[in-house]
Amino acid sequence: MSSYFFSFPLDNKLQTTIDGLLADHAQGKYADPAVSSQIAVGTTDGVIKALALDVIDILKHSGEDGAGILSVLAGLLKSTMHVLIKQIMGKVDKGEQDKLAGYLNSRRVYVGDQARFGFELPAALGARFDDLLGQIRAGQIAAARPGLTTAMTDFTEVAVKRFYDEFTGSLDLGFVKRKLVDVGRSTVLKGSHTAVNKLFGSLSDDELKQVAAHYDTMFTKA
Repeated sequence: MSSYFFSFPLDNKLQTTIDGLLADHAQGKYADPAVSSQIAVGTTDGVIKALALDVIDILKHSGEDGAGILSVLAGLLKSTMHVLIKQIMGKVDKGEQDKLAGYLNSRRVYVGDQARFGFELPAALGARFDDLLGQIRAGQIAAARPGLTTAMTDFTEVAVKRFYDEFTGSLDLGFVKRKLVDVGRSTVLKGSHTAVNKLFGSLSDDELKQVAAHYDTMFTKA
C-alpha cells in the first residue's frame, strides 16, 4: 500500500536552526526559549508561504481574483498566528521543549535526501490527491475541479490538526491561553475554508493547471 505525504522545504537558515535544536536536544541540551518561539514563527510562515504566497506569485501574472483571495488569507493567518505565538509562548520550560522537539520530529518528511516540513496524509485523502492531480496533468481539468475543491477543504482540516493542534498541544496552557488557542483555531479554519471555496471557483483552467503543478511538488507518494 502506498503512503502519501504533504511537505515542503523550509528556508535553509530555519532548517539549520531546527536541525541544531533537535541534535542538541537528543544530547539532553535545551535551547533558549526564544529559539522555540523563532522556530514557531518561522515554520508558521513557511506553511503560509507554501500554501498561499507561492500560489499568489503564480496567479499574479495571469489574474487578480485568485491572488486577491489568497492575499487576504495569508494576511489573516500571519496576523492571527504571530499574535497567538507571542501570547502563548513564554518561558517554554524543559517539559514543553521535550514535547516541541517531538512535534518537530513528527513534522519531518524526507523526499530523497532532503528534509522537509510536513506530515503523512490519511491514505484515502492522499489517493484522492494523487488521482485528481493526475487528471489535471492529463488535461481533464473540468472533471477534476469539483473534486479538488473538496479535497483541499478536507486537507485544511488535516493540516490544522497537524500544524496547529499538535503544535499548541505541545505547550502547557492554562484556561485563558487555551481559550485564545480555541479562538485562533476557529479563525484559521474558517478563513481557510472560505478561501478554498472562493479560489477554486475563480481560477481559469490555465491557472488551475499552474496551481496544481505547484501542489504536485508538495504532495508526494512513497
